[in-house]
Amino acid sequence: MTNSTIKPKIGQCCDCPPGTPDQPITAGRCNSFHYKLHRSKVNAEKNKDKEKAPRTPIPKFSVRRKKENREYLIKRLQFLAQPGNQRCFIEGCNNRADTVEHTAGRWGKNYLDTSTWKPCCNFHNLELEKNSDLSEKYQLSKISGKKKIIKR
Repeated sequence: MTNSTIKPKIGQCCDCPPGTPDQPITAGRCNSFHYKLHRSKVNAEKNKDKEKAPRTPIPKFSVRRKKENREYLIKRLQFLAQPGNQRCFIEGCNNRADTVEHTAGRWGKNYLDTSTWKPCCNFHNLELEKNSDLSEKYQLSKISGKKKIIKR
């Protein structure tokens, strides 16, 4: 028995055979079995229409971004093939550049704007995301497009 102040309704289940003892009921059915069976049938009727409609996943890229990605792939390979863009732009790093660092972010026009691109090795590209000091030194502000303000 629970500590609730609400007393359970006691009575005869409409689905149980006649002569069964009175028991706690919900919506005229015994709580132990028939009410749950009744609800599963009701819910199956409700969800019958939902099963007919096929689920379509949310696309990973919009139509516009798919077009931009095709153009970006070509521009990125051309950018990294230029003689001045063969090595990582980070001071002291002489690794081969295999990615493009978007110094002003990748959204909007900056995604395809080669003036905000820098050749970068994969290690430093990931390090620029993690290390805020390195980011302040080499990346531009995404708001103003100018050098980031160093907070000390």
